[in-house]
Amino acid sequence: MTENDNIKRSKGKFDPVRETRDWSMAASEDYCKRIARKTGRRLIEIIETEDDLLPVVCIFEDYKDE
Repeated sequence: MTENDNIKRSKGKFDPVRETRDWSMAASEDYCKRIARKTGRRLIEIIETEDDLLPVVCIFEDYKDE
């Protein structure tokens, strides 16, 4: 997407063992946004892995209490 939504976007390999942040696999960027909305978390990064089955990794963080 081209909108300015402050989500970092990158491409490449993803190592689930080394990733310490909260993450989920998805079929598309839209699904990442749906997961974030339904779970009440903020989507901070989208990694396109170019794998066949689930090509997108969504990285989340909890909203900070204000």
